[in-house]
Amino acid sequence: MLGLILAAGHSRRFGGDKRLAALDGQTLLAATTARLAPHVSSVVVMLRHGEHARAFGLPAGTHTLQAPSSPIGMGTSLAAAVSALLVSSEPHHQQCKALALMLGDMPGVRAETLQALAGRARHDNIVRPYHQGRAGHPVIFGRAFWPALAELQGDEGARALLRRYPSRVVVFDVNDPGILTDVDTLDDLSSLQ
Repeated sequence: MLGLILAAGHSRRFGGDKRLAALDGQTLLAATTARLAPHVSSVVVMLRHGEHARAFGLPAGTHTLQAPSSPIGMGTSLAAAVSALLVSSEPHHQQCKALALMLGDMPGVRAETLQALAGRARHDNIVRPYHQGRAGHPVIFGRAFWPALAELQGDEGARALLRRYPSRVVVFDVNDPGILTDVDTLDDLSSLQ
């Protein structure tokens, strides 16, 4: 399974670039990447146009993609990332049966949740975690759905795809509030610390 972290947003509610906010001695984006990395064969991080991994304290060798330079929504950013992965010559990108889609501001997802989600991933299903009746991240997309992800547009993300293929969605209940906890404000960050 491949991990894709979307980190090309603009942190408007945070009051600065939240990806650079300090959390446990590293940046928020590096903390999220470190949380996902042990559970996937490779992590790919989607950054804004012109940005580089080292600016965020990401480990050397972290594979990054650049979002288009014009303002885009999450769906368009996701489509650009998956399109690049579909044509990638990297062997571990070509061989992956599933993609774990995670947001760059969610370092609180528990390791056991990530491991359990990975265990349910198949090339022809979508695994969506729920906590107390609410859907969260990461969402796992089997490779059969990558071409549809590559066609997304706008700011809706992959919700339309989940509605289009309800019979292929595996709902997985977890006892992990971290799947719902993203960092949008300084208070959110303080609660993680």
